[in-house]
Amino acid sequence: MQDRDSVGTSDQRRTNRRALEAGVTMRIETSALLGQSDNISRAGILFYSDQPVRVTIELADPNGPRTYHGRLIRLQRMSESSTGLAVEFDAD
Repeated sequence: MQDRDSVGTSDQRRTNRRALEAGVTMRIETSALLGQSDNISRAGILFYSDQPVRVTIELADPNGPRTYHGRLIRLQRMSESSTGLAVEFDAD
């Protein structure tokens, strides 16, 4: 695991963040979502849900894995072979 200063544009986040290169395992606790569709095509569907997607994150650390609980707040295709996921941790 390697910590480094984050080099990004300034934003309006609630807390500071830093770059981190470590292995991550995400377990999805929410098994099903109820929602309402917005639109559909042959390629896919856009729908909205009021339910949170609950997850558990396990972060690899040389001193042992660290575990966090939270909710998935964003999922974005970055390229054909890569997806970016953002998780908001629960307050302790």
